[in-house]
Amino acid sequence: MDTKVGRFFEFIKKDKTRNFLAFALYFLFIISMVVDLPSILLIIWQISTIIVTILGCIILIDSMDKTFDQREEKIGNKIKRESKKIAKEIVMFIPVLLISIFINSFFMVGESANQSSIKESFNQAPILNSICIIIIGPIIEEYMFRFLPYKFIKNKILYIIVSTVVFAAMHVVNDTNPFYYIWFYMIRPLYYGYRYQKTEDIWVTISMHSLNNLIVTLSMIVSYFQ
Repeated sequence: MDTKVGRFFEFIKKDKTRNFLAFALYFLFIISMVVDLPSILLIIWQISTIIVTILGCIILIDSMDKTFDQREEKIGNKIKRESKKIAKEIVMFIPVLLISIFINSFFMVGESANQSSIKESFNQAPILNSICIIIIGPIIEEYMFRFLPYKFIKNKILYIIVSTVVFAAMHVVNDTNPFYYIWFYMIRPLYYGYRYQKTEDIWVTISMHSLNNLIVTLSMIVSYFQ
């Protein structure tokens, strides 16, 4: 039994297996967002997604070791080194964030359906939605839009383009004017993709994404109490 389990994990750790599972989960996620599946296909899709997600989590957890180098080192030193890297990346991200905020504030006409939905949900449950927006959302989205496609898209430029366009498209897929608002969703993910392919550290983009969402949440909190 132990031998079979060991073989299974060895199979999961193979690059080809990881690449295939990453592609499968990425594909299943996109399909779920853009296509209304019939009941039977929906059940099959849900079961497939659960299986692939579990395997994908195994890959993610195993890959976290690569965030740090392989030297024997105290966990405190690892965290300190990772924190310094993230702080440096955050400082580099701030100008991009400010430019994005400026463009959205002065050039975007109206409000996207995604943003309206977020505000409506926030007003119904501010605390719960703040946690989702600042912490849970960035972790899930960076895993789906940055981590997974990097596993099977080997060309760096193509990876940045695909991860950016798909991220932006998923945020306007239900909008009445998607081809207008999609451009306003591209600036920050373009930078996220660029930095991820440079650092190969998912916590870097999660941190930047969380900072962005923190600012959005603070603006909604101010509006909520006005």
